[in-house]
Amino acid sequence: MAPELSPTVCRRRLAVELRRLREAVGLSGVQVADQLKWSTSKISRLENGQILPRERDVRTLLTHYRIGSSTSQFLLGLAARAESKGWWDAYADTLPESYVTYVGLESAAEEMLTWQSRGIPGLLQTVEYARALNSTETFTRLSPGEVERRTQVRVRRQALVSEQRLRVSAVVDESALLRRFGSEQVMRDQLRHLYALAELPNVSVRVLALDGPHPIDSDSFVILKFPEVNGFGPLYDDVVYLENVAGGMFQEDEATTYRFRLLLDHLRDASLSEAESMALIASRAEL
Repeated sequence: MAPELSPTVCRRRLAVELRRLREAVGLSGVQVADQLKWSTSKISRLENGQILPRERDVRTLLTHYRIGSSTSQFLLGLAARAESKGWWDAYADTLPESYVTYVGLESAAEEMLTWQSRGIPGLLQTVEYARALNSTETFTRLSPGEVERRTQVRVRRQALVSEQRLRVSAVVDESALLRRFGSEQVMRDQLRHLYALAELPNVSVRVLALDGPHPIDSDSFVILKFPEVNGFGPLYDDVVYLENVAGGMFQEDEATTYRFRLLLDHLRDASLSEAESMALIASRAEL
């Protein structure tokens, strides 16, 4: 399956490539701006992903850097897609900016690795559980309309799992199976839903037991991994998303994402096996 060219990922990959290509020909941003009669801030903002890359500007830069046809074709394809909007943009007025960006990145990922210390992973939640979770107090209480829109976004994201377009490997603290959001029935239905999804070939759930070794005290985080593009490596490098009630924060440098991957491996090794985890979930769900 060809990778999903999410506008969010296209913009970010294109920004990285424009900087890399400029540096490869030994030019500074000031020199390029002077040669093309552009402002230096335009070059900087294009390379930092702060402005939408117009296809004509990308074509001008590729010609100026004398880039070959195959690379130019790939990058112009990114530029064309970068100008479009994803479905998540319709919700941008009621979501933190970092979360909107995250949804755009997630839509293009091929694998999600996550540690959840507080609740069930978003992509594995029922509608009722998601609504109850979004209704809890944060820094300011969300209005009913905001709760509903956030719940709608979470449900739309879940198509990645049900359509098996995304592999999900989750380590969940046992406390998340006990911490109730909504009624007892909501929690029971949620755990049964989690059990059913864990039987899908693209979903793996491991539980870190409360009475076992607990190797870290870490907030929840997500690692997104992206598919390969023929001849151009991964569509985008690994991204770590650190979740919090204010919206979240990204870590993208290779050394940091590698450490989080090791951290997740450590958590998985300390967790129950998949079979033991399924048995525990089943018991909590009264299956």
